[in-house]
Amino acid sequence: MEGPITEEQRAADSPLVAKVRHARYDADARDMAVPDGSWDLLFLRRAGGPPIVIQTGQIAAPLAVDGQAGDEMLTIAFKPEVYMPRLPGRLTFNQGVACPVEDDRRFWIGPERFEIPSFDNVEHLVAALARKGLLERDPVVSRALQGVRQRLDERSIQRHFAEVTGLGLKVFQQIARAHEAARLLREGQAPSQVAAGLGFADQAHLTHSLRRFLGQTPRQVATRVVPSNADAGSS
Repeated sequence: MEGPITEEQRAADSPLVAKVRHARYDADARDMAVPDGSWDLLFLRRAGGPPIVIQTGQIAAPLAVDGQAGDEMLTIAFKPEVYMPRLPGRLTFNQGVACPVEDDRRFWIGPERFEIPSFDNVEHLVAALARKGLLERDPVVSRALQGVRQRLDERSIQRHFAEVTGLGLKVFQQIARAHEAARLLREGQAPSQVAAGLGFADQAHLTHSLRRFLGQTPRQVATRVVPSNADAGSS
C-alpha cells in the first residue's frame, strides 16, 4: 500500500497458511481489513510498549484498523479449513481474542509458550502449533470448499462449516466471488462482463457485493482507490 503504510506480503511454506503480511506505519493512518476467508494471528509492536498478540476471527464486512506512527504489524492468515480446536471460528467470529504475552519475545496460547515470529520465520511457529495439536485441518470444510460430495446432508455440512470457520458456506462463497470479481476488474474487464461471467444477477448486484465485502465500488476496485471508512460502511 502506498502512503503512510509500508507493507510486504508473501506466501508461506506451509499448507496451513494462506499468506503472511508485514505492515509498518510510517505515520498515523487507517488501514482497511476486508473479509478474505481467513482468520489471523496478529502480532503488533508499538514503540515503548510490549508486543500485542491477537487471534482474530473471520469477518463478514470491512473493518477499519487504526495504526500509529511506528507501529509494526505481522499477520499470519490461515486457510479456512484450518482452525484451533480450543477456539473454533464460531467463538471468534467478528472479534479478536488476546493471547497472554510473557515478554518481548514470547507469548502463550493456552498452556503452551511460543516464540514471537518474524516475517521470515512464521513457518516455525505454525509447525510448533501443529505439533502441539493447537492447529488442525478440518476435512468436512476442506471437502466443502472443493465441492466434493460428502456423506453428511447439506444442513449438517452448513452447520459444521459455520462452527469451524465462523461463516456460513454461502457467505464464504459470496466473499470468494467478490474477490474474484475484483481481480477481473483490476485486469481491465468491464463491470457488465464481470457480472455476467460470475453469475451476478446484474451489474447492480455486483456493485452491492463489492461494497458489502470489499467496501469499494467497481470503479474504485478497477483503479485501486482505497475507500474511506464512510465508503466502506455503506451498502
